[in-house]
Amino acid sequence: MSAKSATLVLPFLAALAACSSLEPAAIGAASTGPDALYTPAHVVPGVLEYAPDHSTFATLLTERFAYPTQAEANAAYLRMIAAALSRESPAASIRLFGCQPGALDAETARVTRYRGPVVLCAVDFLDLDGRPLRRGAANFFHAGGVWTMQPVYPPRSAVAWRNREGSPKDFWGWVPGRPRYE
Repeated sequence: MSAKSATLVLPFLAALAACSSLEPAAIGAASTGPDALYTPAHVVPGVLEYAPDHSTFATLLTERFAYPTQAEANAAYLRMIAAALSRESPAASIRLFGCQPGALDAETARVTRYRGPVVLCAVDFLDLDGRPLRRGAANFFHAGGVWTMQPVYPPRSAVAWRNREGSPKDFWGWVPGRPRYE
């Protein structure tokens, strides 16, 4: 191999070696600029929607609303774990698989709608190889030009008012003229 051909091949090999690193590209490419606010053109069940920059939204969307794209959601996740003080082996990236307008309240497990771009998404947390580690829910909101992620951990037990206890029976309820509720 001549010196001239070696100078042409070495940069190519160095570029190939950089591409084969174990760290996914999403981690190194955390966006620092503003995130665009995209709305899908149509929401059709079973059809994947694309943003104007050709990035994809979540697989399932409930209605036409402003949602983060997969890349914007990953950037929000990376900003969140970079700002976290505890580094308890976070997932390498996330994948959205369903979104709806509103935010999930972790205490009541109810979804509340807001005026601004606030969405609740079902999220897969992925390892370095892209395999799902766990599933969860996360609220995303667009403020200050960027999407921000807030993981939500709803209660896993039934709420107290969802039991089979009936109302007390009034023996004289059949008499006309009596108030229905006392």
